[in-house]
Amino acid sequence: MKWAEVDLGALRRNLAAVRDAVGDGPQIMAMVKAQAYGHGGVPAARALLDGGATWLGVALPGEALELRRAGIDAPILVVGASPPEAHQAMIEAGVDVTVSDAAGLDPMIAAAGRAARRARVQLKLETGMHRQGIPPAALPEVLARLGANLRHLELTGVFTHLADADGADPAHAEEQHARFLPAVAQVAALAPEALAHCASSAAALRFPHMRHRLVRPGIALYGYAPANCPPVALRPAMTVRALVTHVHTVPRGEYVGYGCTWRAERDTPVATVAAGYADGVQRAQSNRGTVVLGGTRCPIVGRVSMDQVTVDVSALGSVSPGDVATLVGPGIPADDVAAAGGTISYEVLCAVSGRVPRRFVES
Repeated sequence: MKWAEVDLGALRRNLAAVRDAVGDGPQIMAMVKAQAYGHGGVPAARALLDGGATWLGVALPGEALELRRAGIDAPILVVGASPPEAHQAMIEAGVDVTVSDAAGLDPMIAAAGRAARRARVQLKLETGMHRQGIPPAALPEVLARLGANLRHLELTGVFTHLADADGADPAHAEEQHARFLPAVAQVAALAPEALAHCASSAAALRFPHMRHRLVRPGIALYGYAPANCPPVALRPAMTVRALVTHVHTVPRGEYVGYGCTWRAERDTPVATVAAGYADGVQRAQSNRGTVVLGGTRCPIVGRVSMDQVTVDVSALGSVSPGDVATLVGPGIPADDVAAAGGTISYEVLCAVSGRVPRRFVES
């Protein structure tokens, strides 16, 4: 009734396009958090590694362990917080853990002692996002504590995250980068081989001086270019489809859907499509979004339900149950869906829920 086609070949080609854009200098950490932005974590990770990525980035310890259980042995960084109870599993799996404050070192040291193995840690710096990270003034204390415990800890990287790398004005990104550089130098004095990185898709494509030794593209790998970046040949990798289950004519003056938010101004053919907000079609698309049927964009009318949407198919000559509607994909990219719903392509892709089967294809 509904499915998502994920083109693994497109993922590999997008990786190659990013590689061409950033050059051969930096390594590429492919961000595959949130099930690879909704595309399917393990298959997408394998495709991106095949395409030339040398690292994988995730947000949660469980995501890292899923990749390890699948036999993926590439370096992995958990960029988000890892609770102390997850530390030993991360150490045993050889996964890099983010430390974002001085207090985070002690649980890592204890877990490394239990595992009888050094913990791989990367330091997250706060430079202007103000979510998590070590303030620059606190970095000397963290490095001193880390340096005193090198038998338990291996410092493999230092990074930060830019809040506005795709903004029209690059000033904030430049300011954050300027704050990051002294930290890079301090870390290099203790661990010369530690990787410095701050560039997500936008910064990697837009700011050559911010690429350092590693970049962390995310949305670009899935086929969507951030704003204000040089053009790159990217191809969306996921298409979401669902079947028409019912077609009928709504008489003039009758309402469609919950809350009676849409009323037929004339006798109107309406098709029901078997996907709703439980599948990732945002309720915000109600009376605003579209789907593609027969190569034509048709407006969503009435409220999006949990399992279904209703669509005005007046523009089509014929629609029947079993016809295929495209919700995201050719003719209706995630950027357009996002604009209709007042959000961003990231949310549209990540919202495609687990009850939508993924079909992996090659092109």
